[in-house]
Amino acid sequence: MRLHMGRVYGLLAAALIVTPPLAAQGAVSGRVAMQEKPGETTKDFDATVVYLMPKGAPGRFAETKTQMAMNGRQFAPRVRVITTGSTVEYVNQDPFSHNIFSTAPGAAFDLGTYGSGVAKSTLFKKAGAYPVYCNIHAQMTAFVVVVSTSHYTQAGADARWKIANVPAGKWELHVWHERAPEVTQDVEVPAAGLPNVDITLDARGFKQVAHKDKMGKDYTATGIRY
Repeated sequence: MRLHMGRVYGLLAAALIVTPPLAAQGAVSGRVAMQEKPGETTKDFDATVVYLMPKGAPGRFAETKTQMAMNGRQFAPRVRVITTGSTVEYVNQDPFSHNIFSTAPGAAFDLGTYGSGVAKSTLFKKAGAYPVYCNIHAQMTAFVVVVSTSHYTQAGADARWKIANVPAGKWELHVWHERAPEVTQDVEVPAAGLPNVDITLDARGFKQVAHKDKMGKDYTATGIRY
């Protein structure tokens, strides 16, 4: 059988195409330390968010859908990390109603009041750290941290963190915690990865301030039965 010359040339061209090798990938890991006021100890290391932003070209990431439950008049988890354009579903696991909202610029929403077993969701279009509240229960506070990268994690209760499969190259490391100013630093990740990246946050200036309801007013217990 004789092949058409155009097909022969096409096969030869395809054979000559060399797929560039993937950049070597290693883990970036470290530990978070927290400077506290005298006499205080850190009990919320697991609320620390660590992420890597590529230097130069924008990063690639997938949009996802995840959940944050309301249980026992608290959010679970209290801090949730998602990628830009992802959705958070707020599931009511309590036997009474909640009204989840945020007034943060760039991510304001109000899901209205809904009862047990119901879930409502909202889309986060812009990177940032956004506080989320319940309009019925003043003690309920959570944070959705939106990042434009697939390379992120949260520290464990032991303050240690690890981001796997990081391509070799130059990155900007971000470390966020609700009680401290965000820390950023440039890092260069070799093919074998980068261990022992220890970061210290400063929570000494943190002051707990009561937030307002969705109308910008102080909370009141009048009429609340749960």
